Amino acid sequence: MMNVYRWVALITFGEGWHNNHHAFEYSARHGLEWWQIDICWYTIRFLEALGLATNVKLPTEDHKLKKSFASLNKLK
Repeated sequence: MMNVYRWVALITFGEGWHNNHHAFEYSARHGLEWWQIDICWYTIRFLEALGLATNVKLPTEDHKLKKSFASLNKLK
């Protein structure tokens, strides 16, 4: 199933990871892992390097862990 998301993300410029936006609505990046293709994120990074995008927000590792299945399993 994860392989399908990769292809959808590539074809839709990262929208295959859109579900991450619902967990981290402030995040400029939908693909939260290095291997998650997110072309819109690459564009934002490019604009940030040019000084055209500022105050770009990302979730911290702590925030990602709190929303992960791993943290839910620890509660059981």
